[in-house]
Amino acid sequence: MKTILVINDHSAEAGHTRAFVQLMAEKNHANILIANTNKIKSKVFEKVLTKNGSGYTDNALPVNNVPGHLSVPYIDDQAFKPEIKEIDISNANETELAALVNKEQIWLMVKGMGHGTPTSAIKINVNYLLNKVLCPLMLVPANWQIKNLERIVYIADLRYCRLHIVRYLVDMAKAIKAHLSIAHLSAKGLPHMDEKYAFDVFNIAICKNVNYDQLYFNNIRERNLSTAVDVLENGMHNDLLVMINHRYHFAEIIGTDIKDKLPENLTVPVLVFPY
Repeated sequence: MKTILVINDHSAEAGHTRAFVQLMAEKNHANILIANTNKIKSKVFEKVLTKNGSGYTDNALPVNNVPGHLSVPYIDDQAFKPEIKEIDISNANETELAALVNKEQIWLMVKGMGHGTPTSAIKINVNYLLNKVLCPLMLVPANWQIKNLERIVYIADLRYCRLHIVRYLVDMAKAIKAHLSIAHLSAKGLPHMDEKYAFDVFNIAICKNVNYDQLYFNNIRERNLSTAVDVLENGMHNDLLVMINHRYHFAEIIGTDIKDKLPENLTVPVLVFPY
C-alpha cells in the first residue's frame, strides 16, 4: 500500500494542501501519514462542508488543522477511503525523519509552500531530507488553486533522463488519468539535440520501456530557463513540473536550495526527486 507523508508545520500553507492530498490519496489508493512538527498554538477558522446525516453543512475548522480537514469527505462516497494517521516529529531531526520515511517506504512527501510564516518553531530542512530519502517531495504553492492534475511534465536533458522516474510518473499519471510529457532542455554547455535523433532516443530508450499511451515528448530549444518554464506552465498548461534535486536545470529554476518559498514564476506544484 502506498503512503503519502504530509509535512504539517501548522501554517495556512500546510492547510491549503488538505484537499489536494486527499484527492491524490484517493486516486492513487494511498494512505496518509501526517507528520506534525509541533502542536497548534493558534487557529484561524474557515467554513468547510462536513457531512451531517443525509446532507452537508457548513462547519468551522482551523485552516491549519490538516487532520481535521482530511477527515472531511471532499470526494464522492464511492472513492477509495485513505487511512489517515498522525505522528509527532516535533523532537525529530532530519536524519530521524528520513529514517522514518525510508522505513515506512513512503511513496510521496508533500509540503505546502507560500508567503506565510509557519506557526511552528520547528523547520524541516527539506534539502537535507531529500539527500537521505528514496521518494520525491511535492511542493504545493499556497496560491495554486487545488484541482486535478491533468498535465505532468518531467524537465530533463533526454540524454540523462532517468527511466525509474518516468516509470514512477507513469504510475501516477495512470491513476489520475493525466497526460505525461518529457520536456528536453539541453544541460548547460551541451548542444541541442537534433529533432529526429531526439525523437528516436525518446521512442527507443523511453517508450519501449514503459507502457502508457498518454506519454509525449517536447524538444525545447530555449536556453533561457525562465522563458522555458513560462512556456511549460502558461503555454502548454502543465499542472506539475518534475525535476531532480541539484541536477541540470534545478539550480536555474529553483535555486541552489529549496527555500521556504518557491520562486514567483513557479505557480504550479513542483515534484522534486532525490539525486
